[in-house]
Amino acid sequence: MLNRDRLDAIVNNMKKLGLTQILVSDDNAVYYITGRKIDAMERCGALLIKDDGEVHAFMNRLFCFEEMDGMTMHYYSDDENPYKMIAENLNSGAVGFDKNWASKHTISILTERKDISPVIGSDAVDMSMALKDEEEKEKLRHAAKINDMAMDFAVSNIDEKLDEKELSDKIEEFFEKNGASRDIQLQYVCYGKNAAEPHHGAVAGEKLNEGDAVLFDLWAPINGYWCDMTRTVFYKKCSDRHREIYNIVKNAQKAAIDTVKPGVKMHDIDAAARKVISDAGYGEYFITRTGHGVGMTVHEPPEAKSGNDTIAEVGMCFSIEPGIYIKDDIGVRIEDLVIVTEDGCEVLTKYPKELIIVK
Repeated sequence: MLNRDRLDAIVNNMKKLGLTQILVSDDNAVYYITGRKIDAMERCGALLIKDDGEVHAFMNRLFCFEEMDGMTMHYYSDDENPYKMIAENLNSGAVGFDKNWASKHTISILTERKDISPVIGSDAVDMSMALKDEEEKEKLRHAAKINDMAMDFAVSNIDEKLDEKELSDKIEEFFEKNGASRDIQLQYVCYGKNAAEPHHGAVAGEKLNEGDAVLFDLWAPINGYWCDMTRTVFYKKCSDRHREIYNIVKNAQKAAIDTVKPGVKMHDIDAAARKVISDAGYGEYFITRTGHGVGMTVHEPPEAKSGNDTIAEVGMCFSIEPGIYIKDDIGVRIEDLVIVTEDGCEVLTKYPKELIIVK
């Protein structure tokens, strides 16, 4: 069913951006508007949205995309040219194309019409998708609860007999048993110095040693919405220096979370975390952004990073995940998802952040 509230928000965003027509082809975006996924793969599937609220859908008959009220349907078969259909329904001038659409689709449409010019049109949809409605918030909360359970499972199953990949596989299996869709991503399990690589994937043969930090970055799609949380614990013992680094990161994360509220710019949230780490003398080791949006994808707008003037609004969901990464020594990251509320933020993930030493 066409979600009129979401469509109206997208049309309003189009007007703010000066866009009169956009083509929406991203599968998640199509689902966001229509409640249906198409999985077009190499074929062409798209919605045309105009600034008067008119909507056209161009779908291969193989997609089994049924007609719905409020949308003009255009079906094609594999021996027909969908690009000609789309081109015939475009107005002359600028056309907003999806940022992730394969260039063969864009070029094929441009070939059919010489009086149109391509611009990026995804912002109109992204701006709407960034503001979660109540249904989406509940899905994110549910996913976060599963994430808390998965983190407890991960920490409880730390065992020097298991290498990174073996423990990662156990965690992925736990996720799937609790409602997560199978995903090509590995659950990040990082032992010792491997935690100093922000995107270290679990590796077979990497063994755990006494005194190692163990960094878990656990994420999965559950009922179409992602969870994402990181915790760093220690195996059997923790040096004073590593304890100091851990507490600096924990304080930096708290500072950033405390900064979140409507009207604050995303770069100020990043700056709050960065100041704590820099003041402690570890600024050069904070080499990532502080956060990224999460929803139907695990990385989406808005980003909490330097230079991003986007203003936090009620309903936005993003991660807060500062870290310190010292090559050949240690990496510490603590991450939670937050939803912006009227007077601050709701922290979705609840797993403890006090330093944990697994005996």
